[in-house]
Amino acid sequence: MLNLPFDKWSLKFHDPEFESSYEDHLNKIRLLSFRILNLTISIAALICLITFVIQQQTLLLSIMLTLTLMGSVTLLILSRKILTYLKSIFSLYYVWAITTNILIASAGFQIPNFIFGFNTCSLAIVTMQYSDNKLKIAYTMITPFVLMGIFDVYKVETLAFVFLTISCTIIIGIWGYMNEYTSRLAFSLNLISNKQKDLINEFVNDAMFAVSLDNRSRQFVLEFQNNRFVELMNIKETEQIKTFLRSTFILLKQNENQNKQRDRNSTKVLNLEEVLFQRIQSFEKSFNYKEQKDGLLEIYQQDLINNETKKMCLQIRFLNLGKPIIIAIIKSEQVPKLIHKYEGQIKEYQKVIISMSNQILKKQSNLYEEMKKIRFENQKEQQQILQLQCLNLSIMNYIRNYILFFQKNKITEMKLSLQNCKFHQYIAIINQYFQALSSHYSMKFALHNYVDQNSSININIKYLTQILINIFDELIRKDIKNNQINLRIIEEFQQHDNEKKQPPLETENNKQNEQPVKEFKLVQFTFFFLSDEPLNLKNLNFNKSTYKNDNNNPFEDAQIISEITHLLLDNIGPHSNISINRCQLTQMPTFQNTIQFIIYSDSSSLEPSYYKVREQILFD
Repeated sequence: MLNLPFDKWSLKFHDPEFESSYEDHLNKIRLLSFRILNLTISIAALICLITFVIQQQTLLLSIMLTLTLMGSVTLLILSRKILTYLKSIFSLYYVWAITTNILIASAGFQIPNFIFGFNTCSLAIVTMQYSDNKLKIAYTMITPFVLMGIFDVYKVETLAFVFLTISCTIIIGIWGYMNEYTSRLAFSLNLISNKQKDLINEFVNDAMFAVSLDNRSRQFVLEFQNNRFVELMNIKETEQIKTFLRSTFILLKQNENQNKQRDRNSTKVLNLEEVLFQRIQSFEKSFNYKEQKDGLLEIYQQDLINNETKKMCLQIRFLNLGKPIIIAIIKSEQVPKLIHKYEGQIKEYQKVIISMSNQILKKQSNLYEEMKKIRFENQKEQQQILQLQCLNLSIMNYIRNYILFFQKNKITEMKLSLQNCKFHQYIAIINQYFQALSSHYSMKFALHNYVDQNSSININIKYLTQILINIFDELIRKDIKNNQINLRIIEEFQQHDNEKKQPPLETENNKQNEQPVKEFKLVQFTFFFLSDEPLNLKNLNFNKSTYKNDNNNPFEDAQIISEITHLLLDNIGPHSNISINRCQLTQMPTFQNTIQFIIYSDSSSLEPSYYKVREQILFD
């Protein structure tokens, strides 16, 4: 059983949006009731005013009725403009109705108690029904006892009426609760129905529609259709669905027992309306009257425009939702659909390969131009060769991104290809690469390594190198102030596995059995630099939902490289996020930009899912 979307005691929706939607829905009902109430009061006040003038009643009554008439007409005209205040207005109407009736009763007229009670109760029920819920409780509990006090009912001889009033008050309270509960329940079911329709339109790829049989006209009525059915058949109304049912035919083979004079293979042509009418009659007469599934039907429809016959496959289901409902799904042909899908993918991959080939050709051309500049005459030869090697490495890294893009499944398979090395030796090689590449682009690079010199790492070195190069290649194309890029490397925390308490006295046996301490660290890499204006670094912040909503080609270089960078980081770090921060320096038109990510120093101690690592106690 589904849980209620509102609290059963406070009658308030758990979701604030549902509560707001319910108030909007209730205001529409309040508006209709408000107009009917004011129109009725206006007519009654006009009739009473004419009667009082003829009877020459007191001037006070004539003034009161005139003001009531004018106020009701004015509110009737302005009803739509005060839509949001109707809840408070109905609450005031309740007080006004009770007070007015008390004043009329106290004026000395010979009004029968039945008439007074009936009029007061009628106005009270109508106005209190659409008042504020909190005021409803106060009105229900206070009003009867205040009225008994005003009319001096608290006497010994009328004590039975006091107890009767208490019982009636309880009944009114229960009635008010059930009325509000039923109203919110009906609204909740309507919300759930709309949500289900949205889900059907989003996730059901086949054309789908639902019809029911009108018992009065004995014709089918369109209950629901999804977007796919509207696109395929262009049917939105009941009259159109009737035409569809009557122009769609089914070939039924005759049963030999039913007609022995005909050939066994002879067929009978019925339109879809006749078939559904027979099926729904059988469903209504069925004993269990529960949900029933029907088999697939081959239906034929004549296309008058193209002068051809369409063959489709129809799946039918009968449901009892207060009345028999037929839900029909036109099954699409899966093979042509898959062929079309793969053809589109092949075309996209062809575009990617062509684009990648052009980029490689362009980068190779740049490399050729650099090679022509080499002169083997002075000491700069070695530096030029180093720059060319770094450029070549950049090209290889660029190609590797595309290769991994086509073979994403191998990223996880190759993550256990670990290499153990000294961290400072590895960073020295990376520093040499960044320095050479920065010099080629007339940039400056500074390394700030705060990791212990004796530290070692045991991870997939190729993945870490590719992540660093991808980020650095993105930065050297930006307009950076002073052309200065800095890289800071620190240890976030350190945990020693196999760390145990040692006894006070160390013996030689303990020294011989002592196992080497295994270090587990988180290493933080932070690129930071200055800029004169905010830089667009979204290429480093991969987000699939954002790229899907963009109008850009999803196979662009920046998006592919960004996606591969995050996939690689997800296999060597605690998470795949690259933190990008930007802040303006105080009293300066300069922005401080930081790009940060974290890796594990030892991937061999990680579980494949990483969850057990995250659950470990990191600090003692």
